[in-house]
Amino acid sequence: MARLVIGITGPIGSGVSTVADAFEAHGFKKFRISDVIRQEKARRLAEGTYDKRHMLQDIGNEFRAQDPSYWVKQTLKVNGILHEGEVRDRTSDLVIDSIRNLQEAKELMHRFAPNFFLIAVQASKETRWNRLMAEYQGDQADFDRDDARDTDEELDHGQQVDRCVQFADYVVLNEDDKGGAVAREKAVWSEIRSDVDLMRAAHEYRSGGTGRAATSSEVAMAIAYAQSHQSACLKRFVGAAIVGENGMTLAVGYNENPTPMMPCKSQYGFCYKDSEMEKSLDSRRNVHCPKCGTLHPVIEKPYRCSNCLENLKLSFFPSRNMEICTAIHAEERAIRSLGSHSAKGATLYCTTFPCFQCARYIVDAGIRKVVYVEAYPVKQSLDFLRANHVTVKPFHGFKARAFNLVFRQIS
Repeated sequence: MARLVIGITGPIGSGVSTVADAFEAHGFKKFRISDVIRQEKARRLAEGTYDKRHMLQDIGNEFRAQDPSYWVKQTLKVNGILHEGEVRDRTSDLVIDSIRNLQEAKELMHRFAPNFFLIAVQASKETRWNRLMAEYQGDQADFDRDDARDTDEELDHGQQVDRCVQFADYVVLNEDDKGGAVAREKAVWSEIRSDVDLMRAAHEYRSGGTGRAATSSEVAMAIAYAQSHQSACLKRFVGAAIVGENGMTLAVGYNENPTPMMPCKSQYGFCYKDSEMEKSLDSRRNVHCPKCGTLHPVIEKPYRCSNCLENLKLSFFPSRNMEICTAIHAEERAIRSLGSHSAKGATLYCTTFPCFQCARYIVDAGIRKVVYVEAYPVKQSLDFLRANHVTVKPFHGFKARAFNLVFRQIS
């Protein structure tokens, strides 16, 4: 059997360690990137200092500023996998936990392709907060701050979990907290073990009929991701597909400016909504940080509080100025493309969770289920959909980048 290298990413509290431990229990050598960061932290702090997560984030960023893939290289080096820039261990199955920057994932792909797969572990924010409530001593504001920073700092060398999730080959849902650690590991492995075999055999020539067939959800999400390739958005490429109750694809869409308008890159040379947001921030004077109260005579990029590192852009623009985005969003374009088809009872598959404006269109169209990959930071969108009886569910399974590797119809 071919060796396999697994990278694991996911938001804080999602249970990435549970999944990594499940791989370790089945013969994989396990390494955590966070372990080498903690070793660096231990050199700097007196023994017994309270372990604040943001302190680890700061140290991680400091070294990534020199080389975005520094920590993953260091992890491989200190564990004897990488020596003088070359991979030494080419036979062992490996699992690398705590990937938080896209370049870390790309470094592993460069080193271990075609044997490398990136797995994203997902859980609802409510579940993640319940798991970490004790660690944060009940302070949800601290959790929200660290979670937002962890998701995307908008820095090349920063925390980029949402980008890692988008880049992932496979998504695991980890909502169940029943039983102890061993029971949870067994439950996770029972769910994914057959798919791990598909990953192991993906780079080998195999005829159709091996393994399992793609699920309808995997097919629909692959269609959504294919649509996202039509987008030229400067921020993110989003795709959507509406699937009827009979399993037929009714409509598709992607995010882009309306015809005949050019994409923002050509029309303006910058993202319009972000430009307007930054103009507003740049013009503000004597602003107090809403988190710690620190006075800022002016606010400058990267729009962080100088004291507590609060993301002031999100503090003052929690919607990220989405209400003046010039693009027709993928979900809206798909709904507008329904024509004579009815979406009542249908499922919307989207690569990114819908914004509040799109949530209104979804409810109005009669769509009853939303399946998504990348989470969206505006809580009101989720609340609005749930209040209007729309089921919201994270995607599980193989994503588009790995879809054609593991599901083949060649005879």
